Amino acid sequence: MNPRPSELSPTLVPRIVRKVLITGLVGGVSYLATNALIHGPNEDLWSLLLATFISGVVFVVQFLVDVDTQLEAVGQEQRRQHRSTHLLVADGFSKIDEANKLFGLIEASALQADVVTQFVRNAAKVGDEVPDLVKSLVDHEVTRMSKFLKELGDGGRAIYEGEDRDWLLALASIAQTSLDAISLSSVDARDTEFEGGFWMTDLGQRYVQLQRELVQQRGGRARRIFVVDRSERLNADVFRRICKWQAEAGIEVRVLAIADAPPILGGSLSDFIIFDGVTYYESNPAPPWGGGIAPVIHSTVMVWEPKKVRERAERFSELWDSASPAS
Repeated sequence: MNPRPSELSPTLVPRIVRKVLITGLVGGVSYLATNALIHGPNEDLWSLLLATFISGVVFVVQFLVDVDTQLEAVGQEQRRQHRSTHLLVADGFSKIDEANKLFGLIEASALQADVVTQFVRNAAKVGDEVPDLVKSLVDHEVTRMSKFLKELGDGGRAIYEGEDRDWLLALASIAQTSLDAISLSSVDARDTEFEGGFWMTDLGQRYVQLQRELVQQRGGRARRIFVVDRSERLNADVFRRICKWQAEAGIEVRVLAIADAPPILGGSLSDFIIFDGVTYYESNPAPPWGGGIAPVIHSTVMVWEPKKVRERAERFSELWDSASPAS
């Protein structure tokens, strides 16, 4: 199929015209030169033949130069395409290699491979149609989770700025054997004599329900020591109801006035929970502001470092022995 005129290269016609003009010019000059140099019979015929031959040579040379130029251009394009293809293939293999390495890391990790794979699949579902604000939220949460994993993997602890909710409920829901907790009135009561404190919130009630499930459904043991800063809190009706409610949930409850705490611990008490004897969760309240303002949780830390966990377990055992059963 011949190309239509509109499909011809825009430089083709000028090149043809240039070749014809150069060939004609050389032929004319050759004819005049040979006609002046050749004398004798049939000098016009010889002049014409020589001019035609020289013009033909010039035309062929132009054609060969053109072909060589085009071949060089084709060669350069092929080399460019080759480099581009090589880079694409190399990049593809690099990505495959990286994917294999990542999959190998997933397989070597103690985490369930299918859970991590599902996480990646779900992340891929966040498409371009999602608003930028939501994408930023997803990026923030993924970054936060990455930071959480890095902290646990590198240092055996993770820190949450402020009061946590998710770690507490998750740990309580997956604990299998035990939950030992120190509950400070300065944290749980929130300066309200327990009325409207932590145990009256949705979080507190869900937390107790999960401990009930640990004891009654999974056969675990839940123990709590309420450490109060003022002995009169022990007789408060709200506090008594909280102790009874938790005891009915299967939690072993003991109480301890801070003044009765072992001297070595009295100045270093903290609100913490030990899960299955392998990790502890600790709430660190901010300094009290006074003026009746309830204290807030400054930070929450989760630690699985064995030495630190043993220290908390020993501290709990000593306080448990010093505490009295809730009446």
